[in-house]
Amino acid sequence: MLPNTDDTRDVRAIVMSLAAEAASLDAHVRRLRGEISAVDARLDAVHESLRDLPGASLPGPDAIGGVKNAAAPSVD
Repeated sequence: MLPNTDDTRDVRAIVMSLAAEAASLDAHVRRLRGEISAVDARLDAVHESLRDLPGASLPGPDAIGGVKNAAAPSVD
């Protein structure tokens, strides 16, 4: 018995659609990671500026990095 070619075409179309969706989602994840990195850099710069203020007693960058890294989920 020969396989139904309509079913084969449907499966191929579904696989192609899912592959395109996966590529789109991967691009979004990369863009979001870049934006998060930019926000992290800005937060670090603001933190450094605040630490330089007279009378400021803020924790050092190691304390901030530890919290930041603990809260960062891994998507890989």
